[in-house]
Amino acid sequence: MVALAFVLLSWLPFEAGAGDVFTGFQIDNKKEYFAYLGIRTPLSAQESAFLPFVQVFAAGLGYSFTVEGQVRDASAQFTTPALGLKYTSGAWSLVGLAGPQFRWKQEDNGRGGRDTREDIGAFVQGETFYWHDQGNVHAIFSYTALDRFYWGRIRGKVLTCRPENGGYAAYLGWDATGMGNKDFHAELTGPLAELQVGRFFFLVRGGYQYTATFRSGTYSGFEIYFPF
Repeated sequence: MVALAFVLLSWLPFEAGAGDVFTGFQIDNKKEYFAYLGIRTPLSAQESAFLPFVQVFAAGLGYSFTVEGQVRDASAQFTTPALGLKYTSGAWSLVGLAGPQFRWKQEDNGRGGRDTREDIGAFVQGETFYWHDQGNVHAIFSYTALDRFYWGRIRGKVLTCRPENGGYAAYLGWDATGMGNKDFHAELTGPLAELQVGRFFFLVRGGYQYTATFRSGTYSGFEIYFPF
């Protein structure tokens, strides 16, 4: 599925200086992980309050689950090509996108082997973003028909350092995330720090993670973002 994402990326109609690339990795103290790569580019070079775009998002994750007291391991990869629309008014931006989600999944079957399956389902996502010279706030919510899974996060950052030469900028902030379905629920919250060097943004984060099905613990991760 990740390979499919790179094929799709090669077909996108890039507009210089108008797209975004974002990637990251997160792991918790139970060695459950999530890694992703996304790219978003507009479908028009004309500046407008309403801007259509195309996005491709690819990710992989590893996790554990319990069946009749037995802990089993699972992994999944998924790719989500989507069409979206961004509306900008002053310091505010609103984003909506939708598309299919393709998933490849493997999990222990309790008999010494692993079961494999491929699925496809609908995906929708909404975002709102507020930008100020001294900081920003970003809220995002997504839902996939695969396992009827939802994911949402709100994140705020404030500027803490920007030299007069403008070579870099540093931000501190906090975020809170919730996710789950009828069988699983988790909440994560903690501090973050971001360093902007030129047009590259490097972010590290960590904190406390509560899960309704497993013992709670800690998580940590990093993110990289840059416009092109």
